[in-house]
Amino acid sequence: MEPHRKGYRVTGLARRQAGITVIGFLLLATLFGIVGLAGIKLVPMYIQNMKLSRVLEDVQRELAGQSTTPQAIRRAIDNRFAIEDIDLPNEAIKINQSRNGYEVHIQHENRVPYIADVWLLVVFDKQVEIVR
Repeated sequence: MEPHRKGYRVTGLARRQAGITVIGFLLLATLFGIVGLAGIKLVPMYIQNMKLSRVLEDVQRELAGQSTTPQAIRRAIDNRFAIEDIDLPNEAIKINQSRNGYEVHIQHENRVPYIADVWLLVVFDKQVEIVR
């Protein structure tokens, strides 16, 4: 090979290149930004779902073994919702009589706007049985 072309060999370039290009960095930053934004939007919804689960488990533990009524169950749930600062529509909570007591079923959708016309949706669906 000619002496003036020695520095332009492919093997010589591969050793000198290191790091990430600006375009690669921007694509990576965009990807992390999109995933991070989804995380920021979803974390409060999952915290609320954990609060709902805790409220149902606490009401179940509190009223288990007692002679209770659907009104007492609803009142206990509403009191816990007031403490935990949870706001749900009344139709999201269903209390039905079961063989051993009452079944409390909460089904709730939580939506939050994400980007443009894209929304994130989390569905909470939990059921507990309060035994008499």
